[in-house]
Order: sequence, then C-alpha cells, then structure tokens
Amino acid sequence: MIVVGTAAHGAVMYTASEAAFRGMNVIVPLDGISAENTYIEQYVAHNFTSAPGVAGKVTLTSVDMVKF
Repeated sequence: MIVVGTAAHGAVMYTASEAAFRGMNVIVPLDGISAENTYIEQYVAHNFTSAPGVAGKVTLTSVDMVKF
C-alpha cells in the first residue's frame, strides 16, 4: 500500500499506521506528504521509523523511487 496526502499528522499517519498494524507493508513517499510546518512532517517520519508495530512495516522513500 502506498500512502500520500496532506495532513501528514492525521490521515497519512493514521492510515499508514493502521495498515501496518493489520500486517500490510506500507510505502510512504516523504515528498508526497505535507503538513502545516516542517516539524510535523519530520515527526511523522520519525514515528514511522520508531513506533512499535509500525517501524518494521513502513518504508520511507520518494515519489521518484516508486515504480509500478
């Protein structure tokens, strides 16, 4: 599952986290998410790499690296 969107700390974080908790591998292109400020975007990226149950299932990448 690939997750992109605005409101990185809302829809993106919770959609990707729930998918990871349900056993899916999730891809999040960091240049495909946004928030009101850079700190929030950085927090979400940190959460994806360190949160229990999420860290092993989420891959951070860029839009250029996604191939179909």
